[in-house]
Amino acid sequence: MESGHFLLIYINDISHSLIYISLDGWRRNKLLEIALFGENDPLSINIYGNNLGYIGDNMKRLVLSFEKKSISNTAAVVMAVVLAFPTVIAAQDDTYPNSVDTHIGELTFDHGIPTEETSEKLYYEMDYHRAVQTYLWSLPIVGQAQWRQSYLDLYDMKPNQMVYLTQFNDRSLILTANESTPYLIGWTNVKDKAVILEVPPAAVIGLGIDFWQRGLADFGMFGPFSGNGGTWVITGPGTPKSEIPYIEGAKYIESKTNNFWFLFRLTMPAEERDPVINQIKMHYNGEKPKAVSVIPADNKPGRNYQPRGMKYWETLHAILQEEPVEERDRFFMYFLKEMGIEKGKPFDPSEREQKIMTDAVVVGEAMAKNMVFRERLPGVLREDGWRLILGRVQGTEPGDAMEHTQRTNYYDRFDPRARYTYEACTTSERMSFPKPGFGMGYGGMFLDTKGRALAGDRSYVLNVPANPPVKLFWAITVYDVDTRGLITSDQQRAERGSVHKGVKTNPDGSTPIFIGPQAPKGWEDNWIKSVPGRAWFPYFRFYGPTEPFFDQSWKLPPIEEVDFAQYEN
Repeated sequence: MESGHFLLIYINDISHSLIYISLDGWRRNKLLEIALFGENDPLSINIYGNNLGYIGDNMKRLVLSFEKKSISNTAAVVMAVVLAFPTVIAAQDDTYPNSVDTHIGELTFDHGIPTEETSEKLYYEMDYHRAVQTYLWSLPIVGQAQWRQSYLDLYDMKPNQMVYLTQFNDRSLILTANESTPYLIGWTNVKDKAVILEVPPAAVIGLGIDFWQRGLADFGMFGPFSGNGGTWVITGPGTPKSEIPYIEGAKYIESKTNNFWFLFRLTMPAEERDPVINQIKMHYNGEKPKAVSVIPADNKPGRNYQPRGMKYWETLHAILQEEPVEERDRFFMYFLKEMGIEKGKPFDPSEREQKIMTDAVVVGEAMAKNMVFRERLPGVLREDGWRLILGRVQGTEPGDAMEHTQRTNYYDRFDPRARYTYEACTTSERMSFPKPGFGMGYGGMFLDTKGRALAGDRSYVLNVPANPPVKLFWAITVYDVDTRGLITSDQQRAERGSVHKGVKTNPDGSTPIFIGPQAPKGWEDNWIKSVPGRAWFPYFRFYGPTEPFFDQSWKLPPIEEVDFAQYEN
């Protein structure tokens, strides 16, 4: 029955108490009017859906109100009718309109069937949305593949080698790297053999992740051996059992990807670093233990922020060939198949697919930026307004914050993972959930007090209160919005903190950190140079946070735009 029509039934004898009518697509609480015409006068029947109920499998019960019009001697007749439904007539609201306006424009139909033009539009929109979501899903593994490829290109790095980063450019294009400590960074592949890692007793802060950036281990000071050395055996999803050694006292790490990434921060004095590095050993099962092979970074800018354009999808296709498919990712692998990305097959997208995928990278990155800089995730804001980059505020609901497992009881974190791995990289349990004096805390701020971007053209101050709650050190590091790497200027400096020489404090013990295009006179050692025309954001790092960090009794103020002249001597 089309919209606006009535069902017409001719009744010769109104005294009949049982009328058989066929209805289809009945909707509860909807009114369907049926006009019945007797021999002499019309009857109007209103059928009220809120009286609809089921009797058995095939029967429905309706209460019908009959009002007789223009029939003398009878004012009204009310009767209950039981209707059997062998065939159907659709209610008005069950007919799909032949034209609808949507956010993607007008959609047209031929008696409910999409027209050829609408069909093409819908398939394009479906494939496009899948590509955007697949971009957000794949950010962590593409970031890791890009990082490894960068070191392969720069140094021809092999598994079980480490790149030694000591200078500004070494880390300038690594997502939110710090500038306080040298790094040792490398990778291995455990598809065929387990890897044995030996870490000496030392002031080392290390971690290990799989290529989906799930934190699997803390090495060194904040690990299970509390800085007293230790041995780890690293295996993958298919490592042959015959290639997994038993080592008494060792910790076993089971990665879900064949590729495994490791990173060490060296917090000891400079003169102690080389002896510590020479005691780190990493080798495949069956090989003789030996000191890890170290490659000097040589001030070359290795990069791990994700590529743009079709290069993004080429990188994703290549790394997926190396890794098994997890159950949680099988739907996304279907989406990729429709985009020309499959395991065991070359990547040869059509012109249509390339158009969709190129646009999806642009919109996907915009969505990732939105999640970083205009975050709506609960459970991550401290009382002082700074956001916890990892973990959640103690005492709050878990919310949707990012942490090292990426998993809850009922779902895996999607938006938090995309947000974090666009903005930063690597996780561990102690990075996500530090304990007093044991781990790291990270705070971020993304807008000024007026709700604007922190622009390189303006001058700002962060006045760090006295006695920051840290056992080791604190630092504020400034990053470029577009690269999420260290802000880069001719100053070649992006960080100030308690380990940097020359940083001055106020008489009350507070430490002003200045960010702007020009230094305030007399405070040059407290200044980080910004770049006009580019925006920035800071991380405040607490290494070994103490109790006031957790109970929030110590608070960071907001970042304020100021006239540096008021601070000049």
